[in-house]
Amino acid sequence: MPRAFDITATTSSVPLDPAGHGEVSFTISNKLGTGVSVRATVEPAANVQPEWMKFPDGMERTLSADGTAVIPVRISVPAGTPPGSYGFTLVVASISNPDEHYDRGPSVAFTVREAAVPVKKPFPWWLVALAAGVLLIVGIVVAILASGGGEEGPGLGVACAKKEPRCGKDLTCGTGNLCVGTAGFKGCASGEQCATGRCEGDRCEERVALTDKCDSVDDCQEPLACHEAACRGLAGFSGCEKPEQCVTGRCQEGTCQEQISLGDTCDSNDDCRSPLTCHQNFCLIPVGEKCTHPSQCVSGACNGTCNQVAVLCPRCPLGTVCVEGKCVRPAIIRDHRLLQEMQLEPRRSVPSP
Repeated sequence: MPRAFDITATTSSVPLDPAGHGEVSFTISNKLGTGVSVRATVEPAANVQPEWMKFPDGMERTLSADGTAVIPVRISVPAGTPPGSYGFTLVVASISNPDEHYDRGPSVAFTVREAAVPVKKPFPWWLVALAAGVLLIVGIVVAILASGGGEEGPGLGVACAKKEPRCGKDLTCGTGNLCVGTAGFKGCASGEQCATGRCEGDRCEERVALTDKCDSVDDCQEPLACHEAACRGLAGFSGCEKPEQCVTGRCQEGTCQEQISLGDTCDSNDDCRSPLTCHQNFCLIPVGEKCTHPSQCVSGACNGTCNQVAVLCPRCPLGTVCVEGKCVRPAIIRDHRLLQEMQLEPRRSVPSP
């Protein structure tokens, strides 16, 4: 079976800092030939705990037909972990069809080293005198500021103050009681440092609205997804006006809905997944596409592909189809192998609240 995804890592061995932290990035390449939303998970080795690995930029991405995406994984080994070699593997799977469309990346290893034994030194009494002097100076400065100076509040990533100002200029108190940047703040390194969840360059930006341009899923307002370089609604999104505003390509009564499959009832071509077309209120295969039974074709004739033949039926009433020269109530043969070849798969939906 051909690979669904190619997965590569920036390194096969991640060095950890003295605190037990490290990071590796994985590049995911879509090989399915169609757009897909994926979710990454870690598959730890026998001696590794899954909670040691986190996804700082999230574990889901939306890929175009031949698109790629980068998913960083941050390693945090707790203090007291026995020295030795550890590792894990990244697993990437289609959100809509994880049992069939998935792949594993290369194994990534990291080594936990034994903590160095500190060398006992004579107690530096001179530091006590120095600390006392510093505390005296700090006390004087605090007293001056409290008496009339203006406070600036804690900086980016610092715990929020208990009283105003709770955070510094262009910052606000975010989740986790940490100061994060407001829209326009300059100095962020990732979306987690912005109240909007979006960091472009080094500036916190507002998230992008429906049909505006985007580069990644973090650019779009929730619950939109970045699909083919534009923010579009997932299946279940309310607020669409036309099909191109939906990832699924189908907008019904203001809501993005899944396109329907072979043999399902329809009102227009936008309702059917490509390459199907809406014929006599049923999603059927057009002339020239692969088929396995005449009932699947708009022409009512199948010879390995739906072929155009001389008209054998009169114009059939709605709700019936022409099969081998007769207008019949649909008994459309649904061949799952054919559906897989045509890649008629469901797309990602808006998650339940």
